Amino acid sequence: MEWKTNHTNEITQKYVYRYLTFEKLIDFLDTNSIYLARLDKFEDNLENISPYDIIELKYVIDKKPKDANPNIPESTWDEIIKQNVTILRSIQNKLTIEQKKRFVSCWILNDVESFAMWDIYGKAGFAIRFETKYFQNLIRESINLQTEPTNKIEFLIGGNVQYQNFDEMIINEEESSMNFSVFRKHLSYYHESEYRIVGFTNNIEEEVGLRYKLPNFADINFDIIANPRLTSLQYKMFSSIISNYSKKHPLQESSLKIWLEFRNTNY
Repeated sequence: MEWKTNHTNEITQKYVYRYLTFEKLIDFLDTNSIYLARLDKFEDNLENISPYDIIELKYVIDKKPKDANPNIPESTWDEIIKQNVTILRSIQNKLTIEQKKRFVSCWILNDVESFAMWDIYGKAGFAIRFETKYFQNLIRESINLQTEPTNKIEFLIGGNVQYQNFDEMIINEEESSMNFSVFRKHLSYYHESEYRIVGFTNNIEEEVGLRYKLPNFADINFDIIANPRLTSLQYKMFSSIISNYSKKHPLQESSLKIWLEFRNTNY
């Protein structure tokens, strides 16, 4: 397994956060691993798309326009649409095949916690936080710990996502090019400020996800943060459960909690 990076010199944020449900937090603690999901399972169905295919999707039509030139025979339009549908299906198939060979773990780059991400996960949410440089080194140094099928990853890449406006995509522009399309996302996702670990494979696409093993938790540094909206009773309950998995990583109160509760705090 070969290690690579993508635009990591541009990263200025101190931490990577992974916001997740309590069930997924326990899975992380129980398995000593991070989960890399197969890319075709992501909600964004344009993951890993190339600039050329983006331009095709913008301009290739699959039905006759309402303002079609009346001088063009109907039989000609039928042929144009038939050819265009073939192009669109080809893009769909190619993208799906490529997505099944990419396995990804998504993290959020930030110096502080995000209220937006806490809102997404509600009161059931938690966060895992690593220092960014430490996390990247940890992933690279854990390559030799991997067993089947994860050890079949051909090369592993850590890096930040590049956000592009697909509506203004021009294939010859320098900013449209990218070494790895898996790090390209539509500009509408810019708020995520995403850092990814991506495994590239050629022969294990039958797996829907891979577990990337980490060293024993007693030997690594990370924080577990509680949702700021947890009640005192909920915090105590979850803290007790988490302590059964790792004594070194007690549940921490969110740094945002003081601001969230200020109005109702008695001083």
